[in-house]
Amino acid sequence: MQRTKLTFSVRQALAVMGGACLLGYGAQGYAQTSGAAPGTGAAVAAPVQGASAGSTQKSGDKKKVTELNAINVTGQLAAIRRAQSIKRDAVNVVDSISAEETGKFPDPNVADALQRVPGVSVNRSGGESSQIAIRGFGPDFVAVTVNGRQMASASGSRAFDFAVLPSDIISVAQVNKTSSADIPEVDIGGVVDIQTARPLDFNGFHATGSAAGVNNNLTGSWSGKTTPDVSGLTGWTNADHTFGWLASVQYYKRDDTQINTQANSWYANQNISQLSGLSDPSYTHVAIPETLANNVIDERRTRRSFTGSIDWRPSDRLTVQFDTLYAGYRIDPLEHEFGEYGNASDIQSLTTDGNNTVLNYVRKNTGVMSNDYVVSYNPSNEKMLQNGLNVAFNLDPSTTLTLDVSRSKAWNKQSPYGYFSVIGTRNVGVNPTWTNNGDSTPPSYTNILSTTDTSHLYAHCCNQGGQSNNVTDGITQYQLNLTKSFDGVLSTLEFGLQENRHHNKSVQWVTPQGILCNAYCGYAVAVPADAVGTYVYTPPAPISGVSQPGLPSQWLQYDALAYMNWLTTPAAYNQLTPDKRAALLAALAQYGSFGPKLNPGSFNEVQETDKAAFAKAVFEGTMWEKPWTLDAGVRYVHVSSESQAIFQEPISYRVDPNDSSASQVAYGPLQPQSATGGYHKWLPSLNFRLNLLDNLVYRLAFSKTLTPPTLNNLYYNQSFGTRPESLTISQGNPNLQPYTSINYDTGFEWYINDSSYLALEGFYKKVSNFSTIVSTPVQFLGQTWSLSEPINLNSANIYGEELTFNYQFTHLLPAPFDGLGMAFNYTHVSSSASLNPGTIAASGKFAVPGIGDSANLSGYYEKGPWQVRLAYNWRGKYLESIAYGSGAQPATRTDYGELDMSASYKLNRHVSLFVSGTNLTQSHLYDYSTYPNRFLYAEADGTVYTAGVRGTF
Repeated sequence: MQRTKLTFSVRQALAVMGGACLLGYGAQGYAQTSGAAPGTGAAVAAPVQGASAGSTQKSGDKKKVTELNAINVTGQLAAIRRAQSIKRDAVNVVDSISAEETGKFPDPNVADALQRVPGVSVNRSGGESSQIAIRGFGPDFVAVTVNGRQMASASGSRAFDFAVLPSDIISVAQVNKTSSADIPEVDIGGVVDIQTARPLDFNGFHATGSAAGVNNNLTGSWSGKTTPDVSGLTGWTNADHTFGWLASVQYYKRDDTQINTQANSWYANQNISQLSGLSDPSYTHVAIPETLANNVIDERRTRRSFTGSIDWRPSDRLTVQFDTLYAGYRIDPLEHEFGEYGNASDIQSLTTDGNNTVLNYVRKNTGVMSNDYVVSYNPSNEKMLQNGLNVAFNLDPSTTLTLDVSRSKAWNKQSPYGYFSVIGTRNVGVNPTWTNNGDSTPPSYTNILSTTDTSHLYAHCCNQGGQSNNVTDGITQYQLNLTKSFDGVLSTLEFGLQENRHHNKSVQWVTPQGILCNAYCGYAVAVPADAVGTYVYTPPAPISGVSQPGLPSQWLQYDALAYMNWLTTPAAYNQLTPDKRAALLAALAQYGSFGPKLNPGSFNEVQETDKAAFAKAVFEGTMWEKPWTLDAGVRYVHVSSESQAIFQEPISYRVDPNDSSASQVAYGPLQPQSATGGYHKWLPSLNFRLNLLDNLVYRLAFSKTLTPPTLNNLYYNQSFGTRPESLTISQGNPNLQPYTSINYDTGFEWYINDSSYLALEGFYKKVSNFSTIVSTPVQFLGQTWSLSEPINLNSANIYGEELTFNYQFTHLLPAPFDGLGMAFNYTHVSSSASLNPGTIAASGKFAVPGIGDSANLSGYYEKGPWQVRLAYNWRGKYLESIAYGSGAQPATRTDYGELDMSASYKLNRHVSLFVSGTNLTQSHLYDYSTYPNRFLYAEADGTVYTAGVRGTF
């Protein structure tokens, strides 16, 4: 059967309309909230049209927007009312957060702000949030738009990196939990639309600004270096409200220190009897950790942003909007690590529990295990730019034609500037002993040599660049919509065409061919301490539950770049064997240096073209004298893709004779390859709202949604894991099909007043085409390797309930307690595909990562000049990965909760003071593999305090 194709090109439509639009804006205007007078800085209620048009109001509609009290309300209470108004008026299932005032959020980035939304949980690291999950569906299942447009991301996946965006740019962040045909993106988890303020939301000249100090400390005290957080917003609107502009800037810097301990991965089913020559033949399915690494990371995080908008209404029938957004987020992390690498070949005795998890083991005194002193630097500098132009033309009072064009680009090109280096001291003459410390404490090593002795240092692994890839991502989007309003049961008809062109490219800079490691790995070359600037490093005090018990109070560190330069000198390479020295000098003559070079064999490129068309109708009427609204539509998508890569496979492999945990690999010639893929889908949606009472709403929704395959699964390149314990070949699959889901939602909402409501909602998703990594043993270079690739294989049922209760005590409590309020939400999520320890060894193992409960509880007080909020955010235990690390075993994150605080005092109508604290509970992250006593990772980031002054004029 021949596939249906879209024959209408949106670019052709642009040519017909004149083609003058360069870039676009997804929301075609804003409905002004009656309680927020222009010029006060209060955010608007919702966009009139755009990414969430199915849940908001059209300018031509006769629907009544829920009104706030006819008073000038600002602050937390205004934000709560605004978000409640959006939820109540929507036809689809929606939750949102709103700025207390334009440019004012008490959170450092958008993800931190979104975690207050029911059903939204965050992925956290480095003291702030970077990605979100909705109802248990992780970042790859959540679409993100800015003003209705898809935003490019240099994260290397489709998962949007919110850490790049400051929260100050938000007017409203709307989370669409059910689909509507006109929403320009579709995803199984949901669609988040970040809406910025419009110039015509204000009167005359207006400006806001803030200046604050930021302090991050592991101890929870305000100490150490304080860094700036400065932002400003200004704009102007003419007297007849036909032209306006708006611009904002932010500069944010935070210095932090992170402590983490990690095992990297676990290797299951290891035959220790065979590897170590133990006499006990029962040790044939032992699970052992890869390593034990203790890390202190000194980071500087810098965020810069600029936004600009222009609104122009040259006539009553024409509206033109232009927007630009630039955001940059730089992380400079210097890592000080003391590590002890695992190696099953030198274990001389061990004990295990009933799950074959090693409880302790003693290693031989031959020095196979070294005290590793690691210095590494893995910078990132992600930048994103979006420009857009939107033109809306009223053909008649009830018909609007809207053209929207946008261009977004993101890039992160820091790969050449990273490095990773290891110098070690062999533990000769002692028996290093590893101990499993149970379910909530990292394991530990004892019986090791001094970690401050500089007399027995030897070269090991080293590499410049290569810790991350240079990523460039670009999206060009065209949208053409026609909306017609009617009198009668049929309220609105809307039709639209859309075309997205997505281009993603990834390549790595690295020391060529692993030359330095091939020459020096194995601790055979002595390193003079003074030649590499060796010094004794004193880490921060250990943190219970994060640091390994008995962690040395000091260990050696050095100048990593000086070390790598020394490796190119005769003092270093004259210690090599003749064959290694000859190979090193030949490579030096070929490349000129051992600095990072572009690695063609790492090249991956994916180009996608996504064409879509939709039709949607909105009906209104009464049923048993109860008003109802029905939003019904269908969306058709057609996606074609091409994946390109440059292939370079090993041509020789051998285990390093000086280090049986490492290998020597040589690679063959480059071989370009490409493949195509694609799919087309019909996606119906239906949203029904019935007002059972004036303040009681019932909702029912049905839809079919999809999530595209992850970009790294479409990459066509191959990568090789060459650790002797785990020889792996990984490759992508350009022919992967999207995940698809049939969704049902229902619920009741009781609106007690304009700032209080109770909602109970249930949802069910039947998800198909989950991609699963399938591994097959293959013979290659005389060894057995595990070849892994993703295929569409599994399905799962996801179901859950969501409870939300927000209450403002104005009418219950006497002054001054009438300023109190609270907000609570809890989301329970379950899956028919759960991974339990009894089934992890089965072939075709499968579970849905990210599924877990979440909850938020906050209390606030707003009275007179005072405004205070305490918020506790909690995320339950969830599966992070089915196959984590080189051991390819499941990884689980334990439950996490933290307490945040914000407060402000208004000195007068223009100036206020504010303070906030994040993670007052000093909570930390903790991961394990399969069983709780198989430790994987623990991280502590401390508390972030901010204090400053804000002005509004």
